[in-house]
Amino acid sequence: MKKIALFCLFLTFILLGTTTGYSQTEEAKESKIVTLIISFEQKRFSKPLEAKKDIEKAIAIAETSVKKNNLVSTKILLGEYYYDNNNFNKALSILTEAEVLAKKINDVSGLAKCQYNLGFLYYNQGKTDNALLHFKEAINYAKQTKDNFLLAKAYNAISLTHIALDELEKANTNSVNALILFRELKKRNRMAQSYIILSRINNKKDEFASAIEYLDSAIVIFDEGKNMAELNNAKLAKVEIFFRKKDYKKAILEAKKVEESPDVMLEQKLYALNLLYQINKSMNKTSASLDYLEESKGIQDSLFQLERDKMSQSVFSEVEAKNRLETLEKESEISQLQLEQSKYVTWALIGLSVLFLLVALISFMFYRQNKMKSEREKIKLEQESIQLEQKLLRTQMNPHFIANSLAAIQGNIYKQDKEKSVTYLSKFAKLMRFILESSREKEVMLEKEVISLTNYLDLQKLLLEEKLTYQINIAEGLKVDEYKIPPMLIQPFVENAIVHGIELKNKPGNVLLEFKKDKGNLMVIIQDDGLGRKKVNEIYEKRKSSHLSFSTNITNERIEKMNTESKENIYSTTKDLIVNGEVCGTRVELILPLKSVY
Repeated sequence: MKKIALFCLFLTFILLGTTTGYSQTEEAKESKIVTLIISFEQKRFSKPLEAKKDIEKAIAIAETSVKKNNLVSTKILLGEYYYDNNNFNKALSILTEAEVLAKKINDVSGLAKCQYNLGFLYYNQGKTDNALLHFKEAINYAKQTKDNFLLAKAYNAISLTHIALDELEKANTNSVNALILFRELKKRNRMAQSYIILSRINNKKDEFASAIEYLDSAIVIFDEGKNMAELNNAKLAKVEIFFRKKDYKKAILEAKKVEESPDVMLEQKLYALNLLYQINKSMNKTSASLDYLEESKGIQDSLFQLERDKMSQSVFSEVEAKNRLETLEKESEISQLQLEQSKYVTWALIGLSVLFLLVALISFMFYRQNKMKSEREKIKLEQESIQLEQKLLRTQMNPHFIANSLAAIQGNIYKQDKEKSVTYLSKFAKLMRFILESSREKEVMLEKEVISLTNYLDLQKLLLEEKLTYQINIAEGLKVDEYKIPPMLIQPFVENAIVHGIELKNKPGNVLLEFKKDKGNLMVIIQDDGLGRKKVNEIYEKRKSSHLSFSTNITNERIEKMNTESKENIYSTTKDLIVNGEVCGTRVELILPLKSVY
């Protein structure tokens, strides 16, 4: 009996020890998961690749843990990471996995977060009906868990969806609910977001006084918190409302406050200048509008330069880090080899072994050095090519041109000119699609290039109204559906003809495009009846600004790169058109290689 009692006591101690060890192991896992989540949140936007590794480690630990709630929460964060980096398909897959697991373990809090994130995923893809369903589910689950913060965020999110569906009363109700909860939670910045959404709703309802009142409430909160970025955004939204109600005086006053603010960001200053240009244009103040247009182009070039410098610095840092890592690896290899030689090689073979080692090491170093050199050169060429493609895409997708085109189309919509609005919206969409599809292509069909130029000129004609006319002539015998050319080399010359040739004139102007064969090549003639290069230079000298466009520099770089890599002979010549001793325009002749598709 005594032996049985001792055995039971021994067994009890073992079970207690096992349970305690098990508990400590689970606590250690949870602590590690929390540490990795904190690290992920800190690096999420500054060092995204390192953040991704942290959350993947957290998921791997959570998968071995008994408590599966951590696996749901970490998978949601990974889904948010893919969403932040525009990988919507991967984000959808991960969030769906998290949703299935949350339902399986009845994790209501996790389900609320899944539905909230899935709603935003569909909302940003334009799938508003799907987004609406997920936000409704998020609201229901948040109510069950009494998570008022998530509930308030979901109310604001579903309000944005109702705005997109033009269901303004439902949007207003949900946004007011969000505002009430954020006020109870004393979340001032979140309250400001609700005020901005309510302002948008009232702006769409043409209730401008209420829209401005809500914006002023948001501005007070941002001013108290010294949140200058959001403060300036709210002020710019206020300018848009004044512009819509045609209160140009107040619109100009508010826009100048933002533009002259010492805390304004370059993007905000660029948008303020663009609004000032549109306002002055609406008031028929041509001189003032052109000044703001020119200043906005200067800001835009500065943004491009900052982005290019940042990219160059990043590439330099990566190369330096890689070189340091390779140096450490080499030193480690040498030390390890020397240690092994001292242990296992006899004195009689030391000399021969060292000699062999040196020969092998030198050969390896030469081989590795040559390989690294070729890889670095390859990486450098690839990076230069990618940078050039990105710069090319930015020149074609000029934010100023896009904004003005959309504003002009919007104007036709307000005028209820449906046919004209649909026509130009279709042209705008086709132009954007062509730019995106051809930005990484080496060659495109000549027919597609001509259609793209036609769409571009039609949109410019819409912007300049009666001031611009154009003709596109294609020589007989030149079949545009049988030849290919390098993409998007012609458009920058056309842009220069319009911006520096036609826009600076007081009278209407004309742009002529001609396509014809020239000794097996394609000659493209871009001709305008503008002021000529000398007068244009004089105008820009008076304004103390340069008229050499960013797109011209990028085009010259592309031509030089193509001529070097493909041994092409692409070139252009520019001359003034002179009639009766006076300059009456500019003519550019661009020679491109013409390749048959057969």
